[in-house]
This record gives sequence, structure tokens and C-alpha cells, in this order.
Amino acid sequence: MQNAKMVLVLAMAVVMLAGMAGSMLAQTTGPSEPIDRPDDGDGDGGGREVSLWSTVKAGGLIGLLVILLSIVSVALIVEHFFSIRRDRIVPADLEEELAGHMALKDYAVAADVCRSGDSFLARVVEAGLSQRGGMFGFFDMQNAMQEVSEREVSKLYRKLEYLSFIAAAAPMLGLLGTVTGMIRSFNKIAATEGAAKPSDLAGGISEALVTTCMGLIVAIPTMFFVSQFRNRIDSYVAEAETVVERLMGRFRKAS
Repeated sequence: MQNAKMVLVLAMAVVMLAGMAGSMLAQTTGPSEPIDRPDDGDGDGGGREVSLWSTVKAGGLIGLLVILLSIVSVALIVEHFFSIRRDRIVPADLEEELAGHMALKDYAVAADVCRSGDSFLARVVEAGLSQRGGMFGFFDMQNAMQEVSEREVSKLYRKLEYLSFIAAAAPMLGLLGTVTGMIRSFNKIAATEGAAKPSDLAGGISEALVTTCMGLIVAIPTMFFVSQFRNRIDSYVAEAETVVERLMGRFRKAS
């Protein structure tokens, strides 16, 4: 059910991104029909059509960097979609298996099950079982579990740092493109001593607008997914901590 919800969220985000990109770039490129211009004597009175590809090319080197960031962002989102899920944090069948071994007081077997697992829940429970029989009893077990839990949660959050960086860097690159594009346009004005034609300024202005648009198109969905993955981590970790309390609470009572 949770995977189905995430697939739905991914589909909605893709639709949102496609609609946003199409709307923004359509406004940038303008109408698809040829632009009417005065006849220059060669018999061709129509201007050339401005395509979506030519608009993207207008972003120049900075636009290319934003596109590369978008590819990395998509790759990270797909990776997090498969790595940050319930089965990797709190497997559904692990609690039942561990509860059965602990009910029979087969704590060594339960620890072996945890060591063979690769989940947040398994690592935390294994840390607690490894301290069983310590000098301070459940206090030692609780400290070990808390230390491992904090370390694992930090690892999960660090996975999101790259996406957070892309969400922050993409609009900054767009702003850089805005600045460099306007500098190009003003240099044209200075070179022609104020007699520059609109066509002379079009390249710099296009770079300024296109890079800003591309940066926002990359940043907004990336920020959305960072928020979604943070919510998933918080939810699954809270669920795992509840399961740990149910499994290890017997040692608290024994102490």
C-alpha cells in the first residue's frame, strides 16, 4: 500500500513537473507560428520559428549544468524511492520472528537473526541484545540501542543532503545565468554605443530568462521530494522505535 502511494506521488510529481516545464518554456518560446517581419528584399517575409530545443540551447553552459543537475536529481530520487521504504527500515515479518525467539528465551538465535538482517530494526535490536547481562542491566541495553538508532537515523538523513544541495544550487545557477545574460546584453549596448538592435540583445536576455526558468523547474520538484523522503524517514523510524519497545520491554520488566 505504501509503495502504491509513493508511485502515485511520483506520477503526480512528474505530471506537475511536465506541466510546469511546458507552461514556462511555452511562454518563453512564444507562438509556434513563424514571426512576421518586414520583407528584406529576398522574398522571405517570415521570421524563423523559435523551437523548444533552441530555447534550451539559449541557456548556454549554465543551462547545461542545470540539466546535469536535473539528471542527478532524478537518479537520486529513484534510488531513495527504493532504499527509503518500510522493508528496509522496519520489515513486516522481522518483529514476529524476533518475538517468537524471545518468547522462548532464544536470545542468541534472535541476535543471529538480527545480524543476518539489513534493516534499521535489526541493527537496533541486535545492539540491545549484545549488551544483555551487562553490569547495569537494561540501562546498558537502552544506551546501546539509542546510540545505534541515532547513528542509523543520521545515515538516513545524510542520504538527502545531495538532493537538498541540488534544490538549493539549481535556482542559484539560474540566477547566475540571469546575471551573465544581462552582462552580455549590456556589453552589446556598450559596444554599439547605445545603438544595439533588439536582435543583438536577444541572446543575452534569452540566457537570463531560460536559465532562471530551468533552475526553478529543477529546484521545485526536488524540494518536494526532499520533504516527502523526510516524512517517510520520520514515520518509519517512529514505527521501528515502537516495535523495539514492544520487543525489548520484557528486559525492562526483568530489571
